[in-house]
Amino acid sequence: MSVLGIMTNASRNPQKYTVYAKAAERLGFEATLLFDPSEVDLHRRRVDAYCYRGGAWRRRRCSLPDIVHDMGFYTEPNAIRRVKRIKSSRSGIPFTGYALGHKWTLHEKLLQTPYAKYVPETALLRSPDAAVRLAARYGAVMVKPRDGKQGKGIVKISRAPGEPNRFLWQERNAIDGPLAPAALAERLRGRFRPTSAVVQRWMDIRSPRGGVYDIRALVQKTEGDEWLLTEMAVRESGMGRIASNVSGGGTVRRAAEFIGRMYGEGEAERIVAECRTIADGLPDALEAVYGRRFVELGIDLAVEKGGCVRIIEVNIKPGKKIVRALSGEIAYADALVRPIRYAKWLSDRRDCLGKGS
Repeated sequence: MSVLGIMTNASRNPQKYTVYAKAAERLGFEATLLFDPSEVDLHRRRVDAYCYRGGAWRRRRCSLPDIVHDMGFYTEPNAIRRVKRIKSSRSGIPFTGYALGHKWTLHEKLLQTPYAKYVPETALLRSPDAAVRLAARYGAVMVKPRDGKQGKGIVKISRAPGEPNRFLWQERNAIDGPLAPAALAERLRGRFRPTSAVVQRWMDIRSPRGGVYDIRALVQKTEGDEWLLTEMAVRESGMGRIASNVSGGGTVRRAAEFIGRMYGEGEAERIVAECRTIADGLPDALEAVYGRRFVELGIDLAVEKGGCVRIIEVNIKPGKKIVRALSGEIAYADALVRPIRYAKWLSDRRDCLGKGS
């Protein structure tokens, strides 16, 4: 029998992970180990963990698990370095899925796939002056922290109406300006270190109600190493926001209905089909260019005014709220533990475990 590992930065709260441990037990895992990256001893091949067996969590010093599902969100540099060591091929620990890297790495990889035409114009922020020039060229840009998550830290820079050489600075629903180019560059310099952010052409994805929206496609691996489109939904922000993340108060809508009200039934059918085509093919394409395995992806798509589809972002640890909102609690519970089923499928097939980092 095999042992499942769950790696996270929140290992001191084991009850939060009981749902996954119970699913692992039903699937035939002998035990589930919950641990923080700092608790892994690669030299001695052991881990200090909470061990779930027989319906209870207990602290144990254990041998390394047979396969690990990474559920952590790591922000501290030391933690990130530890995670990279643990998930490297040299560690010998197989994981269900591996990392995409930061936004610039992802951008460069996307350009190597057959879906490059869907990638909006993006540049690495090497200097504040470069961002100012791009804002002047495109009329508006989004500056996104290279390692940012959940829409945090994003700034929109746009030309001020009637003042072509002045700019507005927007974060969430707060707008400052107009700013002269020199003042804008100084503000960017104080906010973003060189190469710590990307600059992306702003896409007009405002809904008729004044918020912004995107389309999230949640795709997950199934037993058999096939990708499943679990859910696809529109996420719409409140008025004045610059990102549509559900955790920031956005709402969830069915894609066909939402797009249909904006573009009509026929055009909506074409747009939604194009989004599905990307969701169906991009995961395999990314695995090919990265040369590594992924277990689930959140693919964020934009529909610019006029109906052009673009790829905004891809996330390796996507939330499941859209499933609960559109398909209910049973489907939500199923989506939560699908990676655990995939972990068991992998652990039973040792020949598949090498498709890692």
